[in-house]
Amino acid sequence: MSATPESSSIGDVEKKPIGITHTMEKDLIDGSVTTPNSEYERYLELHHQFEGPARAKLVRKLDWRLLPTLSFLYLMCSLDKSNAGNAKLFGFLEDVGMTPTQFNLALMYLFFTYGLCEPISNIALRRLGPKIWFPIIVCAWGLITTLTCLVNNYGSYVVVRLVLGLTEAGLYPGSYFILSMWYTPKELATRMAIFYGANTAAGAFGGVIAYGVGNLDGAHGWRAWKWLFFIEGLITIFAGLVCFVLLPHFPHQYTAEKKSKWLEPDELEYAKLRVKYCNGPNAPTYAFRWSDVLAAAKDRKTYLMMMLFWWGGSVPTYSLSYTLPTMVNNLGYSAVKAQALTTPPYIFATCVCVFVGWMSDRYQKRFFSIMGCYTLGLIGIIILWITVHHKDLYGVSYFAIFLAAAGYSAQAPIVGAWTSVNVPNPSKRAAAIGLLMLFGSVGGGSIGSNIYLASEAPYYPLGFGFSVGATVLGAMIPATIHWWLMRRENAKREQVDVAEVEQKYTQAELGELGENSPLFRFTL
Repeated sequence: MSATPESSSIGDVEKKPIGITHTMEKDLIDGSVTTPNSEYERYLELHHQFEGPARAKLVRKLDWRLLPTLSFLYLMCSLDKSNAGNAKLFGFLEDVGMTPTQFNLALMYLFFTYGLCEPISNIALRRLGPKIWFPIIVCAWGLITTLTCLVNNYGSYVVVRLVLGLTEAGLYPGSYFILSMWYTPKELATRMAIFYGANTAAGAFGGVIAYGVGNLDGAHGWRAWKWLFFIEGLITIFAGLVCFVLLPHFPHQYTAEKKSKWLEPDELEYAKLRVKYCNGPNAPTYAFRWSDVLAAAKDRKTYLMMMLFWWGGSVPTYSLSYTLPTMVNNLGYSAVKAQALTTPPYIFATCVCVFVGWMSDRYQKRFFSIMGCYTLGLIGIIILWITVHHKDLYGVSYFAIFLAAAGYSAQAPIVGAWTSVNVPNPSKRAAAIGLLMLFGSVGGGSIGSNIYLASEAPYYPLGFGFSVGATVLGAMIPATIHWWLMRRENAKREQVDVAEVEQKYTQAELGELGENSPLFRFTL
């Protein structure tokens, strides 16, 4: 499905992994080093067994099993969450009796339950596993989406949006966590980008579906917006039922009694150990502990990454998602044609998203990848802000939409990968991803859905100005601070006497320290 790195998984973390000295690195790759950790010895044995084509075959199996399933689920999640923008063009507000302000408020309310339930859902996923948890939440939000076609007033739509947020909350952070349990750091950003590409593809498919559904307006006495919710909801319910079959357990959940039908025994064992020991012999515990959840809540990195996800991701992404059809409509196209014209920018954004993820994995430069994305999105927003004042420049405005959609979409998987690779403990990682998305979703979604005001169309001074300010002040500056602090810490750790550290700590203690180990090096 995508290119498979041929580099050794032992070298997946920048510089020295936990507990691996410079003199040991070659021995580890050769498999000649001795260690009291018998499981790690088994990993080294399997690592040599899976050199070259065997490892590529394993990663392809993981790709074809995980990525299509998770990507399709996220595609439906994004469609079900953002199809309100398409429904609006089909007379939804007039039929339900809502004002534009009430509509924006209803969109905002979703993000309160959505954000608040993200860390809770990730903890449930960590304990129950994806094969149980994901089918439950997917079928639930599919049912809610289907019932949206029965909405007949503002109050009922608010209730639907609140419950939809509750049920959809677990899919995005949960998928990032699932991928981090199967892929090594040098593989992760590419896979997260392919997965997140489903979100940008949702914009493309949403426009195409809305264009097709628009022709059903009046069929069997139903308006087009009713058909839109009904059809997308039924597809989602079917996808949730299929999850019981297609989604695997976490690798560590498989036992002698609970065997995998899609991986050979050696493949499954290596798939588990190569992620567990990607940082060296001092692996973190896989037991769930509430203390690890609390550690994520206390960690400075969680809140700096939350700033990136909030101001550089959620605010501009959600605002574009909800207002793009209207923006294109304001360029002089009919409502139905505007739906179709939202598709090309999202297709371009999907391609850019995957390319940036691949480049980020190849060169292991997360900060520069993210900053490049912010810059691209910022250029698009500024051009759009200027050209909407000149009707004869509608072609330039449309081009700017391509840049904005691509830049703000491509940053998201890099934020997820940068967080994941620098938090080796699975429970802390699950909590960190959930917490950073909690604030990002509540703050970003609620703000993003309310800054492009209908009363300010087509110039949107508040929306454009806020997006620029949020990107620079809320995302680019915190990203730079985060990068600088980790770079400084890496420089300090380079001065550490490795032999002294290994004499002071046992392997288990170094594993417990995780990214706080003196031998750990942050990926920048």
